Amino acid sequence: MRTRFLLGVYPAEHLHSLLVVSGQVIKALGGEATAIYVAPEVPKRYFSLLNIPAGPKGETIANMFGVEWVAEKVFERVSTTLGEYGIKVETKYVVGDPAREIVQEIETGNYDFAAVGTSGSTGVQRSILGSVSSKVAEYSKAPVLVVRKEAEIRNMLVCTDGSKLANCAVKLGAYLAKNMNAKLTLLSVAREVGLREIAEKNVEEGVDIAKKHGVEAETQVKVGKVRDSILEETKNYDLVLLGSRGLSKLQRLLMGHVSLALVAHAETNVFIVKSCPELE
Repeated sequence: MRTRFLLGVYPAEHLHSLLVVSGQVIKALGGEATAIYVAPEVPKRYFSLLNIPAGPKGETIANMFGVEWVAEKVFERVSTTLGEYGIKVETKYVVGDPAREIVQEIETGNYDFAAVGTSGSTGVQRSILGSVSSKVAEYSKAPVLVVRKEAEIRNMLVCTDGSKLANCAVKLGAYLAKNMNAKLTLLSVAREVGLREIAEKNVEEGVDIAKKHGVEAETQVKVGKVRDSILEETKNYDLVLLGSRGLSKLQRLLMGHVSLALVAHAETNVFIVKSCPELE
């Protein structure tokens, strides 16, 4: 089967990195892509702040500044760059809140994967858009690739705690590593010395999963704070994969949310596995 990939695209510095990294992953998965461009509406409060008459409902930033042609240029760049990876792209233009529209499209369109770039926006633009990548990573039901930097993916890390979704991340990582001729390392972090044996079992189970997909994985076991240990290790890799357990608000308050912490703070690209994808 061919996997369906949704890319949230926007005219920003991260666009090229998003397309280069996504192109490698989509090609490895043997997938097809749809690029969605969401033109954000201008909140009514900005008209009063700028001391100008309020525009009609659905007024976008592009309309406001007379640059409606930007979306077309973005789609041209998407088609050209992904075409270099042999990927044909469908395009979709909508108006609304970027994160909400992307998440809704993922669900209604039954996509297998999604990809977004870190915005790097500041000031008024950031206050209008919010952190799209973080919101999509949190609320999407499909696995989400968050692209932070351009990279040729040759060194991959999968973080595992032995859970079902972690094993799904190992499976996806092994599949990508094999098709991209990349090195694969499995990492498990024990919160204290007494739990090290469990962490060792986690990576051993991951090694067996990778072998079933024809990949010999290296392993690492660390003891310490989970988020801090993983964040420190991510600096050495082109792509990091991990399962997201969907913590409750209370759990998030007490334990933090490792996957969202990586999206926010990791220095590399992060693949958040929210469900077990069907491969082959």
